[in-house]
Amino acid sequence: MSEERAGPDDCRLTVAQKLDHLLRLRSGPGEDGKPSYKKLAAEIAAQSGETFSSVYLWQLHRGERTNPTLRHLCALAAYFEVPVSYFTEDEVARRMIDEAVLAGRELDQAMAEAGVSAVYLRGDLAALSPEGKRMAADMIRRLRELEQGARRSARP
Repeated sequence: MSEERAGPDDCRLTVAQKLDHLLRLRSGPGEDGKPSYKKLAAEIAAQSGETFSSVYLWQLHRGERTNPTLRHLCALAAYFEVPVSYFTEDEVARRMIDEAVLAGRELDQAMAEAGVSAVYLRGDLAALSPEGKRMAADMIRRLRELEQGARRSARP
């Protein structure tokens, strides 16, 4: 009988890790550079109608609460526009996290190729969803192609 070794993908992702990924993607930091749990909890509660306290959200994010109710997972999933299975199935979460990372790299590459160096622009684009990042990368590439074509046709 052979022993299976656990690779990095075989480790279970915690709710805290999954939530951290979503927070880094979607929510801007507060004045102290950390997520504003109070604001975020209020937005989630308003959207879902579920009771959601800032302390509970903080505890989930820090890993101090590890077994949220299905109601809370549904509220989080709706707020962050991910399927509930993102929180319940590691494969779904890994796929979405990998997609976000790849889309971010694609956008970074397109901006570097186009010479985009404005830090504020990079920050705004970094908050986009993976689909938004891909669309932005495509627009940057297309704009660059159009400008190069215009320069070629303007030459005598």
